[in-house]
Amino acid sequence: MLIEIESAYGDKLIHGSHLDRKELQNALKKILQTVSEEDFLSVFCARYGYEELPYSDTVHIDYTIDLDTHLLIKPKY
Repeated sequence: MLIEIESAYGDKLIHGSHLDRKELQNALKKILQTVSEEDFLSVFCARYGYEELPYSDTVHIDYTIDLDTHLLIKPKY
């Protein structure tokens, strides 16, 4: 599963095991209750076993997590 993280701290691309939309929304909410947007990526990756890839805006992603608005977005291709 590929997830793009959009943030004022820089856009990132991560991959790991499949999570459904509800699981991702719960993870986003739960993590942001305890850490800042700046620390979200490292906590999410450690907790869910994801790793960062070199960023590319040309790959097809499964979801975008917008840390500025705390939204989970499913892109349409």
